[in-house]
Amino acid sequence: MVSMIETLMLQTVEERPDLRHRIQALIRDVWPTYVTESTWPKGHPLPYDWMGIYDRWPHLQFGLCDGDCRNLVAEGNCLALAWDGNAEELPDEGWNWAMHQAEQDYRAGRTPTIACALSITLDPNRRGQNLSRNAVLAMRDLAQRAGYTRLIAPVRPTWKHRYPLTPIQEYIRWTTHDGLPFDPWIRVHVRLGARIVKPCERSMVMAGTVAEWEEWGNLPLPASGTYVVPGLLSTLQVDREADECVCVEPNVWIEHRLA
Repeated sequence: MVSMIETLMLQTVEERPDLRHRIQALIRDVWPTYVTESTWPKGHPLPYDWMGIYDRWPHLQFGLCDGDCRNLVAEGNCLALAWDGNAEELPDEGWNWAMHQAEQDYRAGRTPTIACALSITLDPNRRGQNLSRNAVLAMRDLAQRAGYTRLIAPVRPTWKHRYPLTPIQEYIRWTTHDGLPFDPWIRVHVRLGARIVKPCERSMVMAGTVAEWEEWGNLPLPASGTYVVPGLLSTLQVDREADECVCVEPNVWIEHRLA
């Protein structure tokens, strides 16, 4: 069933399986390479299968198109978990935990009880057109349509990369003059009725070789140590002897009540 969010057409991968390719193309065009190409560190306990979300939860992967649906202007990725705890009990592993746990739940045949947002990507040429708000509304609508009463999200704060040395606990306390969250992306969620639950300090772990990170960050890494790399929400740990670089990014758990 094709739906409309304001003037945009909402379609899911379940309705249009070929949409996954357009969604992935937008993700590759917009997200930094270290997000799309990095792996998890050796021995990381929470491996995941990104492309599997399109087969497991096609009804929760969506695109927002303009009127004639020639242009994909925004997309969203979401999954479902068999988890019914209090939001305050959500783990520090955030995004990595959600990806891993949802896959384990699916393979075990456990009935999902809650929706969890993974990402929203916007066409940078269409900024200033309420796309972020409309994409969150679309995700809420699809989650509610699927029967879920809660939508949780390990939100990657838009401006945190400007303050990579500031602890996430301090960052989420910052507000604007009118008392709203300082971070624009968190602010979008709060304006739609969501609440900030808590930080998830080890939400997304990204690893790669020294050469890969030098290319991704456009920055020489001549010695082992801690580096500030443009775009990262936190610092990069470099181990030249092991030929491995790891960044552990913090996110913020957000909860939407849908009922």
